[in-house]
Amino acid sequence: MAEVFHELHGDYVENAGQQISLREYLDYFEPLGSALARLPDGAGGPFIHHFTDGGGRTISALGWVVSAKSKRFGGWTLWGAWTDRPIPPVALPLFWPVLADPARVSDWVRRANEDLADEERWPEALGELKSARLRDAPFREYLKAELARAYAVPLPHRHPIEIELTPRMLDLLPWLYLLGPVDPAAARLQPNRFNGAGYQYILSDELPTMSDAEIPPAIDQLVDAAAKNVATGWKMANDLRTRRERPATKSAKPVKTLTKPVKPRERSDMRSAPPAPEKPVMKSAPLRVDATLVYQILVIALLAWIGWNVHLIRKATRAVAPPAVAATTTTAAAPEEEPTTTQTVAPVYEPDLSSTRLRRVANALRTRPPRGVRMGTTALNDITADKLARVSVEIFLRRNRCFTGTEAVDGKLSATEQRAIRDCASLRDARLMKDRTEPDPGRAIDWLEETVVP
Repeated sequence: MAEVFHELHGDYVENAGQQISLREYLDYFEPLGSALARLPDGAGGPFIHHFTDGGGRTISALGWVVSAKSKRFGGWTLWGAWTDRPIPPVALPLFWPVLADPARVSDWVRRANEDLADEERWPEALGELKSARLRDAPFREYLKAELARAYAVPLPHRHPIEIELTPRMLDLLPWLYLLGPVDPAAARLQPNRFNGAGYQYILSDELPTMSDAEIPPAIDQLVDAAAKNVATGWKMANDLRTRRERPATKSAKPVKTLTKPVKPRERSDMRSAPPAPEKPVMKSAPLRVDATLVYQILVIALLAWIGWNVHLIRKATRAVAPPAVAATTTTAAAPEEEPTTTQTVAPVYEPDLSSTRLRRVANALRTRPPRGVRMGTTALNDITADKLARVSVEIFLRRNRCFTGTEAVDGKLSATEQRAIRDCASLRDARLMKDRTEPDPGRAIDWLEETVVP
């Protein structure tokens, strides 16, 4: 039997740093553990990770990762299996009961080589899936709600779908991965943000409030079928994904005939039948202009014209910087000569992002941090303009009560902070962001310097 799946181990070693059995791929796995830096020691969950190294080789990994704060802040421990081919879709739910136990890694890696190395044996592995969790009515309803929300995300899936849950609700992930809108053969499942299709789960203390929206019938039937037979549910999920990704085409409707079919007459009837009377020709009525319709069209056109002009005015007032004003200088000339006029253009404002200024602002922030703001231990290490701008945005969110979390300022914008940025009206008025994700270094550092430098 060819060994397709291999064991994967990673841990923090004192005085040596983070270590992993795939030494040349440590940089690829580093984001998995870094995302758990804010969670308590021992907290974590599953991961399905795909990446391509510099030589074009594709590596897939499946396992469990936890925070190791007791050893070092930002340290992590992981275990699982890796292979040089895509992870089988049934692997996560099949090994879910033992995936969190590091002592049983060798056992389930051996089973993976026996049952999952050959794609033809996957149907047999489906019969071993334990679907007892799906028979729990409250869990099944919550899974339906999460599946409905995931399937509502429009195609294509270029970004991960965010799922917020508690550590006790991690049982939701294998079924969301198997039955969700993203093909499990290419999906990723991780606790941190990434580029590509899959699911990013966020661990919190409480479950988010679910909406009262009606569950689509296809999702309802899908989950109920999987609770009875996982193979049937998986087949229905594959069919649903295929139909959803198929381009929509307009079906040709049959043309309805308004006349009844005429029964053929006998030859004798055709001889004695009188000729059909001619139908009178109807003259077309003269075209009438409805005054009410014309009035409504004019009102709609007027409202559209007003809305367009309001849009132009708002767009003009949102200009980032006022245009450069040309200063005119007139030089007095002799009576015989005409006066000469020299035009000079005012210099365009450019933010000062020199290293001297960045160090001055960082030192002031280190010695006199704003009241009520807790600074992280690594927030002011290796200061760059982009990192100091993110620190400024984090402090702005906390000072303006746009962010109620207890995390320390660390120069990294977490998923919860990204949501606070999108909802913070004060941040938009201050124009500290270039777009939804990237701060404006010039304005952000100007605001921070006014706040912390005496």
